[in-house]
Amino acid sequence: MKGRNPHVVYLSRQVVDIFIALYTCADGSKFVFAYDADRYMSKATLNRVTQLVAERAKAAGLPLEPFTVHDLRRTGSTLLNETGFNDDWIEKCLAHEDGRSSRSVYNNKAEYAEQRRHMLQEWANMVGLGGATRRRYYRPTCRCPS
Repeated sequence: MKGRNPHVVYLSRQVVDIFIALYTCADGSKFVFAYDADRYMSKATLNRVTQLVAERAKAAGLPLEPFTVHDLRRTGSTLLNETGFNDDWIEKCLAHEDGRSSRSVYNNKAEYAEQRRHMLQEWANMVGLGGATRRRYYRPTCRCPS
């Protein structure tokens, strides 16, 4: 959901595997990221996690500046754009609706489902979620196969 509008998120094979593993740790909760059995964790929790990661990196002498969840979204968007993926696919993945363009006036409701599935699978491959099959330099395919 974003702004009370449903938002479909297409998951790569690798992310589905991660969610299956997380679900087994959810201790019977209906939520994968649970505060307890009946409540999901706070939105602030993820930013606290990123803060702890930066603190531990600094303590270990690693050059990692503090960052937020929004920084991760911005970085993903930037890298997908630089790789050559279609702007509309990226914006739809981020649930961005352009309210100031003529496109919104004419009510562009394209969902780009297949293209988004393809792009997010390529993203998972790019960021190294490929496990044992991961290649050192992965070259994504920016065009959705027909």
